[in-house]
Amino acid sequence: MSRTAKGTGWLVAAGVIAGLALPLALGETFMRLRPPENVRQFLDGDPALKGAYKSDPVLRMNYRSPDLYQPAEAPKLAQIPKSSPKPTWAFFGVSFAKGISQTADRVMPSHRILFFREINDRMNMRVQQARMILDYGIKADRLVFVLIPIEIARYTETPLSYFRVNESGAITYSLRMPPQPFDWVVRNSRLALIAWVRARRHNAVPNFRLSTIIENVPETVQNDFRVMFGELGKLQREKGVPMTIVMLPDRRQVLNDGSNYTLQKTMAALAKDAGIDIYDPVELLRVQPDRRALFVPDWHYTDAGYELVVKGLNEHLDKNAKRGRTSSGLAQ
Repeated sequence: MSRTAKGTGWLVAAGVIAGLALPLALGETFMRLRPPENVRQFLDGDPALKGAYKSDPVLRMNYRSPDLYQPAEAPKLAQIPKSSPKPTWAFFGVSFAKGISQTADRVMPSHRILFFREINDRMNMRVQQARMILDYGIKADRLVFVLIPIEIARYTETPLSYFRVNESGAITYSLRMPPQPFDWVVRNSRLALIAWVRARRHNAVPNFRLSTIIENVPETVQNDFRVMFGELGKLQREKGVPMTIVMLPDRRQVLNDGSNYTLQKTMAALAKDAGIDIYDPVELLRVQPDRRALFVPDWHYTDAGYELVVKGLNEHLDKNAKRGRTSSGLAQ
């Protein structure tokens, strides 16, 4: 082969390598400057991640100060009257909890209803919110924590052990790494990290289908809720404020037959062990003549659905009151 041919071959090879390397280098640089939001939460050292949290050895996060607390859908604590002549119920949870609290506010005018929710709210965060609110001096006669199946399933993705608080007070998350030596690539390349996250391989329980949580509750999830319910039980006994978990069913459990209610049974057993009251409205919803009328197209409840849940919750608490005490021994 002539020198000219060899030189041309090397130029072609160099061009191919450059053509591959340059886009990768540009992509890597861009992703370091502007990482996607769904990846930023895994970047412990990202200076853009700032918050009002501190680490906690049990629930993995806590609040630095009640004055820094910024609920997504509630006034700051300083703007909430600490007491009311009406009995006060405080609700915690995502949009379903908001719907229940708004319905309770409408159909229970004899009560003061408060609702607390954070952006990216999780159950361990709610336990800490509840403690902070009570420590702050806001009087509550009952705390109600609303859980839906999908948020329980999220603990297969980011269990308690994955929660971190960075030096700037923001919550970040660890992730499951690939085996060596590929873990080095994910740790050192933003493009590899993005691919790993978007392939959902970073989850603590990989390949777990979130929709199956109603019949399959992994041991890791049970362990996390054992811890969280246990902390709620401690708070209940310490403050003397009764607490209730509202365990909303998956819509398939309302509309279809054949569920074994594994999730409900598991959560009920964990709540009982922790001394926490739990209410499950699934049977009340299932006996309705038109079950589809309980849901709007995005599968939140209609007004009628929320009213049934609130009605059932009050009936559940009335039954507890007739028995005289909660499972924890607190007077109703």
